[in-house]
Amino acid sequence: MKTILLLTDFSNCATNAIHYAMRFFESKTCVFHVMNVHKAGTFISDDLMISPTESIYDSFTKVPKQKLNTLVDELKQTYHNPNHKFEIIVDFDVFTDAINQAVKRNSIDYVVMGSNGATGAKEVVFGSNAINVIRQVMCKTLVVPNDYTFKPISNFLLPLQFDDNVPSEQLDIISDFTKKYELKLHVLRVCAKNETTNSITSDQERLDKFNCKYSVEEESTFYQAVTNYLKSNAIDMTGLIVHDKSFIKRFFTESPTIELSKVIKLPLMIFHSRTLI
Repeated sequence: MKTILLLTDFSNCATNAIHYAMRFFESKTCVFHVMNVHKAGTFISDDLMISPTESIYDSFTKVPKQKLNTLVDELKQTYHNPNHKFEIIVDFDVFTDAINQAVKRNSIDYVVMGSNGATGAKEVVFGSNAINVIRQVMCKTLVVPNDYTFKPISNFLLPLQFDDNVPSEQLDIISDFTKKYELKLHVLRVCAKNETTNSITSDQERLDKFNCKYSVEEESTFYQAVTNYLKSNAIDMTGLIVHDKSFIKRFFTESPTIELSKVIKLPLMIFHSRTLI
């Protein structure tokens, strides 16, 4: 049984990601924990005056709980999946702290969230919440772009930057993921010309036991290589192994906006090396 944490702020973007998850995990037995996170400081004194008989916690959680229950009822009525069960969570904390606590407490396998981006910031495609989750939540995370409509998934792309040294244990996790969801694994190695031979030799040692399509691209940027691959291959989901914060910083600051936006038009599955080793 899978345990999935669905994050929602009740926006169309978050709801769209939840519907994507319903379809993606439809053949699996799952418990979905539908979670809404608020900062306690966003409430004003009037919120505490709703009912003098209610505790402060009850006053804070009443409306979010109602919204979550309504959302869960809609999901049940829409999908009628007997293998899916739902729990609701309302928390008041720092966004990523609340998520990490929920992940640990409920033994979460996947976090799912939507992203509609932020304008005029370095997080030009992902919003700041999505960036913070990717950086600070050590759990497999599925990020669904706003308005992306689910379609049957067949091909999964794992792009590797020139300095990505992926141990076999990590590839085992990713290979297991693609097998469970019946996806064809594509591995794209992006490297400089003078490092092509060493990269290929290293990859071949690690990928020998995996049934995947392996390609090498020599491009000036990682993003251009991925964009070119997406143009010529029917990829349905991309993956990314996050090693540390410096890796995230490079991923989101070295690319022109237009290139990165092309890559992130597809759902992105984040793997963290700290959770894979």
